[in-house]
Amino acid sequence: MFKKILCTLLLLATVSCNQIQKATDAITQPSAREVYARGFEKDDSIYKSWNSAFAKAYQKKALSNNALSDIPHTTVGTYSSTYLIPYRYTFTLAAGEIFHAEVENNVDSTAIFLDLFTWESDSIMNPTPRLSNMPNEKKITTEITAPGLYTLLIQPQIGASSSFALKIYTKPQYSFPVSGESNKAVQSFWGASRSGGKRSHEGVDIFAVRGTPIVAITDGMISSTGNRGLGGKQVWLRDGIFGQSLYYAHLDSIIATTGQRVKIGDTLGLVGNTGNARTTPPHLHFGIYNRTGAINPYPYIKQTESPLISDSLSSNIGLLKNNSTMRVSPTSTSERIGTLKRKDTVFLLEKTGNWFHVRAYDSLQGYLYKTAIKPIPST
Repeated sequence: MFKKILCTLLLLATVSCNQIQKATDAITQPSAREVYARGFEKDDSIYKSWNSAFAKAYQKKALSNNALSDIPHTTVGTYSSTYLIPYRYTFTLAAGEIFHAEVENNVDSTAIFLDLFTWESDSIMNPTPRLSNMPNEKKITTEITAPGLYTLLIQPQIGASSSFALKIYTKPQYSFPVSGESNKAVQSFWGASRSGGKRSHEGVDIFAVRGTPIVAITDGMISSTGNRGLGGKQVWLRDGIFGQSLYYAHLDSIIATTGQRVKIGDTLGLVGNTGNARTTPPHLHFGIYNRTGAINPYPYIKQTESPLISDSLSSNIGLLKNNSTMRVSPTSTSERIGTLKRKDTVFLLEKTGNWFHVRAYDSLQGYLYKTAIKPIPST
């Protein structure tokens, strides 16, 4: 009888602890990595090695040792149960972009951990992740508010042995301000010289046929309209109560009214060339202003597409066909970091376009062009 009572009490205690943990997690929102760590004792040797490999990856300080990735970036690779070091991607992001990273595993049950870091300088990375994926998710998304250098670390669960595909790309925070037009219509960019070099362009010019609708690219309120100064007929759209001010200038005619609340896609006016644009073809001057003044609006509206992955990594081992130069990133102009000899064997970590990301026998890592390597089929 006593044993039954004891077992019942233990069961109730376990259920209670689980409920408390779930309630706590609902408030604190722990990352997938933090939840995964709960399954190990602090002195577990395998976990310590796995966690140490992660720590070493974000503690690297020399920028020359980073693989700088162009965005959008796609790659296919393999997880090895004996290789604990995270995959690492470093790139620049601009304020106004929405960052996306998505991983697909051929084994759905494989847990994956994504951590995005910022850099304090070209040689010091912030040790605390800016963003990490949530439990049971294999992607992260965040709005970029500060331009700079970022690093993404991707590490699978301990013992993972499977293939994966990765997409890294950005989307603009706003839609495009001229109806029916695209990036190709932007013909004058932020910082271009104006008035013989006396000032610089505080926006972008989007050329279109006179009378083309210009539209709200966010929900907000029209804070001002009028016909004045260099901008001629103009509309100011406030993004939220304390948000940014969006400036539409040189309009042929104004449709929106001051104080009006608008939704994305509502017509605010028509493209023209009023103000100091009278001698130029019709276009919209579009600018963004925040508490610090004018900021580069192009990343906020630059249209992008989610990249497609159509490749695969058919082998984990490769044999060099000839002496080859290893580079820090998958471009022929990137820094050289070593030379491998003909018939050297390398471990194929990833394939990005026409480049293999490889690890040599001495743990040297880098990129080799595909024609230098003969993949060895798995037996």
